[in-house]
Amino acid sequence: MKIITNSTRKFCFISNSNQSYLVDYINLSRSDVNLDFSFDNLNLLELKIFDPNIIVIDQYFNESDYNSIINSIKLNFKHAKIYFLSPKYANYNGVIQSLNHKNHYYSNFSVDILNHINSSSNSNNRYLEAS
Repeated sequence: MKIITNSTRKFCFISNSNQSYLVDYINLSRSDVNLDFSFDNLNLLELKIFDPNIIVIDQYFNESDYNSIINSIKLNFKHAKIYFLSPKYANYNGVIQSLNHKNHYYSNFSVDILNHINSSSNSNNRYLEAS
């Protein structure tokens, strides 16, 4: 059993499969914990109980439209940092921060977004704001 401390970051990865490959690119410490869901088996109650600090939504390789699930996550986890990774953001140069939700970030799968997620302090990160 992992002991949760104040320095523990709780990640949730939501993707096409129950085991996200993104965890291989995120610098998790020994005290960090993560939970993986596929869009098809997302359990909102379990996610609320887990209460993640960071949610990474991997929209690559999706054959279905999961906008209703994504909107539900946006509504239910306003305190969490939410990262939206999608090929539709391929033309973005870096990480885009939402103007309406300062803790929502949009990017393609790039080194920029990985550095942003991995950084312990976001105050030094440079990113563009979405208009």
